[in-house]
Amino acid sequence: MHIKQLISLTLFSSLVLASGLNNEALATGSGNSAMDKNADHHTGVFTGELIETLNSGGYTYAHLKTDKGSVWAAGPKTAINKSDKVSFIGKVAMIDFYSKSLDRKFENIYFVDAFIINGVKTGSTVIDPHKKIDKPHAAALKTFSKAEDGQSIAEILNNKDDLSGKTVKVRGQVSKYTDSVMGKNWLHIRDSSSDKDITITTSDTAKLNDIVLAEGKLILNKDFGYGYIYEVLIEDATLAVE
Repeated sequence: MHIKQLISLTLFSSLVLASGLNNEALATGSGNSAMDKNADHHTGVFTGELIETLNSGGYTYAHLKTDKGSVWAAGPKTAINKSDKVSFIGKVAMIDFYSKSLDRKFENIYFVDAFIINGVKTGSTVIDPHKKIDKPHAAALKTFSKAEDGQSIAEILNNKDDLSGKTVKVRGQVSKYTDSVMGKNWLHIRDSSSDKDITITTSDTAKLNDIVLAEGKLILNKDFGYGYIYEVLIEDATLAVE
């Protein structure tokens, strides 16, 4: 099966995006989407009673009894109790999905970016309107120069059509970082030339707020499937932390 047919989770959501790309499906599983087999599977919001959960490879597999029947969903590792009301948004069902980490085959399963437990989305918190909340602030942008013989983020974005398919070199501060998604590490960097950041994939590592020098091929409108499209992406970059 093609990689893009298995995209649904990710912690890149937080990259990536917000988005979720699923390591389990991409790296350790196999199967086909309902669209591939023209199967008649429900989509939308599922809500039901918990039958059982399985935890493996950093993911929670939840088996629910819903008004649409018994369904499985896999999402970020989540603590779910028998008494919880569990919901999730199902977009595409994977058919005959085999999980290597569980050594188990699922007739159909939805890969989701979050579970909704008792009305609260995983990773969210219940807000008390009477309590003052101190919102976290992004780290201040450090001072650094443009890459020698390279481009600033603004120059890349303003000249993206001319630079498409070519190697670019850019220095920036890491504003988001997610590792081990589709066999790559994903980061966003920013600089003082633009209020926008740029996304990079690499096999190298970095930390949040590191200053890095990245060099890689500029790709436009990279489509990973199911609505995950990157308008500008520096792909398979070499990364030097400074």
